[in-house]
Amino acid sequence: MPLHDSFKTSAGANIKLSKLATIPSIQDLDFAMAQAGKHPRAVIELPWKAANSPTTFVLKVCTADGSEEGPSWTLHSGESADAAVLWSHDSMDTFLIQSLISAECDPTRALNSYVDTSKQAPLIEEASPAPRPEVPVRSARPDLPAPADLDRTMLETLQWQMRRQETGLFSEAYAYHLLIQEFNRYQRYQVPFAFVVFELAVRLNDGTLSLPSVRLLHESATRIQGVGRVLDCLCHYKDPKLCLVLPHTSCNEAVQLCSRIEQSLLQSPLAPGLDASNVCIIFGIASVPDTCEHPGILISCALEALEQAKRTNTSLVLFPSS
Repeated sequence: MPLHDSFKTSAGANIKLSKLATIPSIQDLDFAMAQAGKHPRAVIELPWKAANSPTTFVLKVCTADGSEEGPSWTLHSGESADAAVLWSHDSMDTFLIQSLISAECDPTRALNSYVDTSKQAPLIEEASPAPRPEVPVRSARPDLPAPADLDRTMLETLQWQMRRQETGLFSEAYAYHLLIQEFNRYQRYQVPFAFVVFELAVRLNDGTLSLPSVRLLHESATRIQGVGRVLDCLCHYKDPKLCLVLPHTSCNEAVQLCSRIEQSLLQSPLAPGLDASNVCIIFGIASVPDTCEHPGILISCALEALEQAKRTNTSLVLFPSS
């Protein structure tokens, strides 16, 4: 059915846009949000099925009555009326919505890999032009130009500069950058985020604690990445600490994530011959706006929670919420 015909529907009914062959772009989401504004009593449905996925996803958007945060977005796994709901969120930020979609629906996306073990910066070579796809990417908006080519070499070079060379993890400076970015998003759209500071150590035979080797650190980061989302970012903090910047995350959600991380790290040895019970990990958690509404205070609260975890011999402490 032509796109313009899809709008010939009665008030309050669903309006189904053309089915895409890839994850929606920012332009697709902007178009769907605009249609929701034009049809305030209808639900706009945007379905897609990527070639590398067996699942058809449907994103539904409608204007939320009384919501000051923007339209309501709901992602479904499947096209049936009783399809499972993956998440629901109210926001005007289509960049955030696309990130949430990619984190849920695109398993091949690995631009935010926690660990880069390369010891040198990637070489910048002139890449041969990639052949154009035979079938152009379909979009909910008609007559869009072909997508621009992304310079992955430039992106990988930039990410390498954000990492600490001896470990391959993102640097403390990058953690600050992410914190300010999420704080700006909170001020504009009231989207919550959490900050977690934690320490990882190995108990030796004499009972003393030792910092993990780079090999153990890499294995730990891989398991943390497997538990978390693409949006979540693991970084160095002040040695020997590490931290997690968790966009779109409340305190309770951060607690649940840290519990899953702890279980993942302790369920099996991180290295041959290492008893999993000798791995020690403690977390300090704080979030905006549950804990406070200032990035500097947020860091202090997470650090105070970490110190309390040490004093009380507790693996996980959440700073008292307001």
